[in-house]
Amino acid sequence: MSRLLPFKKWLAVFLCLFGTIAFSKEFPNILELKYELTQNGESLGTVIEKFMIDETGHYHIESITKGIGLYALFGDRVLISEGKISFEGLKPKRFEVHQGSNASKNATVDFDWDNQILITRYKGSETKENIGNKTQDLISYLYQFNYENFDEPMIEFVAATGKKYKKYQFRVVDKKVELSLGNVNFETTSIQSIAEKDGKPETQIWLNNKLYKLPIRIRYQEKNGSTLEQNLVQANIDLNGL
Repeated sequence: MSRLLPFKKWLAVFLCLFGTIAFSKEFPNILELKYELTQNGESLGTVIEKFMIDETGHYHIESITKGIGLYALFGDRVLISEGKISFEGLKPKRFEVHQGSNASKNATVDFDWDNQILITRYKGSETKENIGNKTQDLISYLYQFNYENFDEPMIEFVAATGKKYKKYQFRVVDKKVELSLGNVNFETTSIQSIAEKDGKPETQIWLNNKLYKLPIRIRYQEKNGSTLEQNLVQANIDLNGL
């Protein structure tokens, strides 16, 4: 059974379901999330993500950023992550970045876990780096939080961005933050990156405490001083098996 609901009705449904799925680490078969994207409070467009798992435990994530107005001229930004889910969480096999029709900005990353090597192809060049077991990519890491231990003061991993291999360190700020979106309140865990830009955390994330630790709000500090923010506005969850 799949349900596509407006934001407020969606929330009401899941408040009823929280008693059975609140602390589950097993993602549903299909999960779709829609975020509003803003820059310094001005609407830029939407981010639509679709997370799917098949019967063998392989996952596929597709994240599409669609700009509006002048920002639409840049084309859709598409991130694709494929891999497998184990008891430790997501283990990417391939990651792709596509930017509109500009093929020069495309990037692919292959994870060779047998040899512990990351192979990145970008702008005609190929680079190889050694990787550790907790390596993620630019989209899978947001779902990996569902498997992390928030009793630890720090959450660390490295992620492939398509251009580089970047270390992420997040500090747990508060495990019980009330976050309001419209007329709806969420109880979230607030985390922020150790890395800073202009004296502010490079990344701040508010994770839902009662639904797979899904990001409710993500805030990025840009190099030019602007602030990008994603806020969850709609969700579609396949309830099969719950």
